[in-house]
Amino acid sequence: MEIKYKILPIIESSLDGMTHLEKEIAHYFLYDSPKGLTAEAVAKKLHVSKASLTRFAQKCGFKGYREFAFEYQRYKEESEGQFSTIHQGLTKRVLSDYDEILAKTYSLVDEEQILRISRRLEEAKRVYFYGQGLSSLVSQEMKIRFMRLGLICEAVTDDHMLQWMDNLIDSECLVIGQSISGKTLAVMEALKKAQKKGAYTILMSTQKLEKDDVADEVLLVASAKNLSYGNRISPQFPLLLIVDLLYANFMANNQIEKEKRFKRTIIKIEGG
Repeated sequence: MEIKYKILPIIESSLDGMTHLEKEIAHYFLYDSPKGLTAEAVAKKLHVSKASLTRFAQKCGFKGYREFAFEYQRYKEESEGQFSTIHQGLTKRVLSDYDEILAKTYSLVDEEQILRISRRLEEAKRVYFYGQGLSSLVSQEMKIRFMRLGLICEAVTDDHMLQWMDNLIDSECLVIGQSISGKTLAVMEALKKAQKKGAYTILMSTQKLEKDDVADEVLLVASAKNLSYGNRISPQFPLLLIVDLLYANFMANNQIEKEKRFKRTIIKIEGG
């Protein structure tokens, strides 16, 4: 895999083990797109020591800052070459955000996990998709798409409904919650209750769980700076990328029958 698909996720995945100062250095490389990459230039810009840069690079898995800077420069050159025909800064920033999400998704995707969850979708008696706010739109999208293939499923996006679901959940259910931040209280609490009732629970999020008492597993999705604000690209985009992967694998199992089911859902317009 090309380094451009690795360097940003490597930095992000290393954040939890960093000190406050090292996280400031990480954010500089993640979000500010520095021009000068020499240790002297970066140290001066951030008011840190060269030793701090070395420790930061080592936390990311590199031998030292020089090796890190070399790989980061490769990433920059490849990214800049990709957008060489784009001249408007705003256009480039939006497309760059999408490219960043795609690149991170390449690194995060666990194909075995996708296949495993697709099988659980196939085997579950009932499937519920939990989401609130912007993530609720993803829950509704999942319901519509999977229902057309014959899956018995429902999107649950209302506060009260999330609480009442406790009366319907049992060990034959699969519950998939969406929360970009991993901090949507109603969704997290509802997942925790579903898990206690014996349902298999999955959280789609940019954040890993510190404990496994909320969901049985986390399906990681890519993130970008201020993604949850939706101020430049849709926060649903990284979630929908993973949904597409789940959908494709679900469709591939007994594909002929599922294609027949899908075709039966196509509404024909008279005179069209």
